[in-house]
Amino acid sequence: MSFYTEFAPHYERIFPFRPVTAEFLQSRLPDRGRVLDLGCANGHYAGHLAAQGLEAIGVDLDEGMITAARERYAGALFVQDDLMAALPLVGPADGAYSVGNVLPHLDHESQGAFLAELAGVLPAGAPWLVQTVNFDRVLPLDEPYDFPGVEALDGAVFHRRYEPRDGGAMSFLVRLVDGDRELFRGETLLSPQLSGDQTALHSEAGFELVEQFGAFDGRAYEAPESGGLVQVYRRTG
Repeated sequence: MSFYTEFAPHYERIFPFRPVTAEFLQSRLPDRGRVLDLGCANGHYAGHLAAQGLEAIGVDLDEGMITAARERYAGALFVQDDLMAALPLVGPADGAYSVGNVLPHLDHESQGAFLAELAGVLPAGAPWLVQTVNFDRVLPLDEPYDFPGVEALDGAVFHRRYEPRDGGAMSFLVRLVDGDRELFRGETLLSPQLSGDQTALHSEAGFELVEQFGAFDGRAYEAPESGGLVQVYRRTG
């Protein structure tokens, strides 16, 4: 059983549907046509956009997440597959987005290949919205780094730790704790990028950066302080 399948029953407690995120996506995605939710998790935003009349397709590798999404949102299509393998099957599309720290789950070489595949299913001018952790805040990572705990809706606390690994990779360790009870513990490998390197990688694949924020509420991105990085790209060509 994978990290995220085990985490799926707890996911809603930490990452519920957030109206501010939905509003941001709607304001920058097309108001009609097909949009791709890449790394859709439990499908909140694909389900919401489908209810607004878009043809929303969510893709996630994890069986537990896809099962939860299908059970909750009948209006969207959900595909369980590797992101790169799925793109030729679910494209072409009029826009795409990735909410959460999905891109660093691909190794550095695969990130470039993924973006090239994505560029191949989007027309010129199409938007691509991607959210990641602000790795400018922690890289280079020479020792373990702990983000501040996040309090869940029911009072449990979500802890995240990053630990350096060879080749620029890092281990992502999470714990969900309710008082003195540990509800979940998991670990997976990430391949993070500095924001400038991420932008350069997109440029090589045919994407132009048009907006950059520290969160979906539109706050300014501050490299030393922002917890997240939200970038809005446009397919060039």
